[in-house]
Amino acid sequence: MKYFEIQDSPELKYAPQLKNWYGKFDVRNIRIDSFPKLPDMQLFTIESSKNTIFTDLILFPFLLVSPMVQEVIKMYRECCFFRKIILLDQENQESRLYYLPVLDETNAIQIQRIQYKNGKRNLEMPEIQGERIELDRNLFWVRDSKKRHIILSLDMAESLIRRNIMGLGLCEVELYNKL
Repeated sequence: MKYFEIQDSPELKYAPQLKNWYGKFDVRNIRIDSFPKLPDMQLFTIESSKNTIFTDLILFPFLLVSPMVQEVIKMYRECCFFRKIILLDQENQESRLYYLPVLDETNAIQIQRIQYKNGKRNLEMPEIQGERIELDRNLFWVRDSKKRHIILSLDMAESLIRRNIMGLGLCEVELYNKL
């Protein structure tokens, strides 16, 4: 099975920018074991701009997905909990519903980004120690010492692409057991 990491895309430059989000809830609680501490619904105001595009994915300050993306996640029956987030643009009198997904997370996996040069896989990448693995999962988080990576399967990526979602940037990755 192939996997991809969700990354920035050009559209995300115009995605809604949350204002005063810090302190509304503790982002460390965006985990399976502590998500009940998060409110069921939260309202955030966003920076008003003529250029704002309500993308289907927002990556900062935390992952937010549109109702269409949430339906795809549900379709794959992933172990995932959601909290409703309403984004409000007061100046332009617009609001949108998003969902904050709370996914399974592991730090027992390391990821290797796959790069291509002239249409061929770049084999000059540093070699990772550990056994290459495949999981029976379509969407999950991999935590390393620096950040949380959002990983999705090829099947789920194709489902999202077929729906023309906006804001999806992908980088192919391979998964390895940490030694």
